[in-house]
Amino acid sequence: MINKYLCSQNAVFVKDMNTGEVLVNHNTDVAFPSASVIKLFILSYFADKEDVTLPITRKDMVGTSIISELKLKSVTLKDALTFMISFSDNTATNLLINYAGMDEINKHILEIGCKNTVLARKMMDFKAREEGRENMTSLADCYTVMEILSKNEEAMEMLSTQKCLERLGRYIYRNVKMYTKPGDLGDVYNDVGILITPDGSKMFAGVLCHKYDKSLAKRLCGKTGLVACKSETPVT
Repeated sequence: MINKYLCSQNAVFVKDMNTGEVLVNHNTDVAFPSASVIKLFILSYFADKEDVTLPITRKDMVGTSIISELKLKSVTLKDALTFMISFSDNTATNLLINYAGMDEINKHILEIGCKNTVLARKMMDFKAREEGRENMTSLADCYTVMEILSKNEEAMEMLSTQKCLERLGRYIYRNVKMYTKPGDLGDVYNDVGILITPDGSKMFAGVLCHKYDKSLAKRLCGKTGLVACKSETPVT
């Protein structure tokens, strides 16, 4: 179903997390720019941390975000995590990076066994990107972090509220529970997560694209979601 889309500019991985069966394995260990998929690793770092209140200053606010729109003066750590995952809020993400420290988050990434993932810059730091400092990940690492997050009820609840459902879920209309985190930035188009299918299968599905035609990337994401559901037609 998706072989015609596979090339050096993308990676696709689909695996049954219950049986271990691998349905698609393409460039799984290759590092790609992560865009907002890096937020899964930040969520993993904070998943079991004690809740605290984070102060917010005007200089902390970047781009469009719930925090910026509401002009909040403070936010709890748990709310910041929810904003980061549910709305992909970049101000919330940067507050969390500031609070933990980039080095500590990267240390955590290595400790959980992820060798192709690095947090190299804050969100919306385009100067850093121009200088070659880019957040990177691989689908093998995304599988590792999602396997960890799948055992954390609060983290999974946050992922279930994620609002962007037109990628892996492009051709899925009902009866599939989705816990995903997309990311895109210019020439990057990604989506990774866990899908619980109508028959109860717990499926990991992930797509990473870099410098790949965006219209094809959208179709690839949708087709990958169908592969995870073991279907060739829209899931209704």
